[in-house]
Amino acid sequence: FVIFLFFWKDPENPFLTLSGATRGTSWRVCRKGLRNIKEKGPTLSTIALRRLRPLEMLGERIHREQVTTSAQLGNDGRERVLQTPHSGYHLPDRGTSNRFFEGWYFRVTIPEIHQSFAFIYSIEDPKSPAVSGRNPGTGVQVMGPSDGYVVQYTPNTDSFWGSSSSLELGATFQKQNNLSALMAAGASRSLERIPRKMVDSREFERLVRYGFQANATWNQGHIRSIGTVPPGELNNSVTECKWAFSTTPTQGYGDRGDIQKSTAGWLAVLPVFEPHWQILLSDGRSSGWVEWGDKRYEFNNAPTYAEKNWGKGFPSKWFWIQCNSFEDPDLELSITSVGAIRDVPGLGSETVGLIALHYNGRFIEFVPQDSRIEWETERWGSWKISGVSPERNLRTQIEATCTAPGTPLRAPIDGLGLAPACRDTFEGYLNIKVWEKDVMILNATSLDAGLEIGGGPWDSVWTDSAEFNDAIKALLSVDVDVLDLFSQPILDKFKPAGL
Repeated sequence: FVIFLFFWKDPENPFLTLSGATRGTSWRVCRKGLRNIKEKGPTLSTIALRRLRPLEMLGERIHREQVTTSAQLGNDGRERVLQTPHSGYHLPDRGTSNRFFEGWYFRVTIPEIHQSFAFIYSIEDPKSPAVSGRNPGTGVQVMGPSDGYVVQYTPNTDSFWGSSSSLELGATFQKQNNLSALMAAGASRSLERIPRKMVDSREFERLVRYGFQANATWNQGHIRSIGTVPPGELNNSVTECKWAFSTTPTQGYGDRGDIQKSTAGWLAVLPVFEPHWQILLSDGRSSGWVEWGDKRYEFNNAPTYAEKNWGKGFPSKWFWIQCNSFEDPDLELSITSVGAIRDVPGLGSETVGLIALHYNGRFIEFVPQDSRIEWETERWGSWKISGVSPERNLRTQIEATCTAPGTPLRAPIDGLGLAPACRDTFEGYLNIKVWEKDVMILNATSLDAGLEIGGGPWDSVWTDSAEFNDAIKALLSVDVDVLDLFSQPILDKFKPAGL
């Protein structure tokens, strides 16, 4: 049948997202079936719509009966409520002459069994020759139950793809073996090609034997520990892992309902303060399954977190804490904390740190430009971090411990490629307290904290504090909405890729 609908065109999505679907049914419209569509603004068109299966089965979520107001949109018309700056793939703006990596981290926690999965995707030196200082490669690491581990890696970067304006990426390690047979049987000619964008979950299964695709609302993949082994001797806990799950984002990086922020400040648009870091999803809920070896894990509304890094390589030394699953299941809380030593061209090394909380829709951030951040971290087993913001009358204290040995993980290292660089566990105990005007407003504990140390040396307890020089503090104290800035006329031509 034929129906009249208003729709918005999304330049990064091959399908049109429709709001207010009839009778609670989800619909998708292929652009190839449309003609004479204007480039901007809402368009009234007569469209034949094809009814589809429930969205979670397809891997593309349409929020029904959601109206996006002009206050929620940037000047480019893009949804701004949950999408953070730097959601896109950054390479197109950088070229291929310099060392470059980009990595994405998605974590799903299953509180009922106190187990987690982390899906870690990375691309290094794409299209660069394997010469000194260049280590081209595409990798997928999965960290699983009881701090298990499996990786698939290839020095080939040609099959990797990513959107420069939104969180969408994927890669194919190996095509399905039966593609030739499908073609002979008269299947679509599109089967000759590997995916270069998000595709229907069933089509992904038909096209890709080993690989992945991921965006803000859908994550799907299948890897096997075969082929090229990246640097370092790390044992795989299983030989194979397969997964598919949908995600409903609830917190980006900033106050709920407000414009989202750059995690490391607006200076992250400059290729100077590397590696860059962006929390993409402080909290969300995922439903789906993971096949870990011969065991299948199913979950519904599982706490989910996502972040990314990009640049030349990881810091020389760091710790990391993340948790969004607490003993009180009704508590809306997500915390992330990091301390690191990184190199800054012309300034030598600097020590940076951050504590970020999303609590009942409120965003509380402790950063060096307006807070004192101190820590005492052992080489393994104990993390103590404190943050004080005198101007806001806020302070926090985080203590985390673990008895599990954890597992080594690989990270993109300048000069080495995807090499062992850190140790992680999902079996951390964590307690966080927050005081406002000397009144305790939060006291929460968890048995599902993600804890990490990386780089080195770790010969003794690391006691340090984060501090910026006065010039950096002054620059970061300026509130700049970079997405809006580069949406202005003239400046939009200079908008960095990935922003």
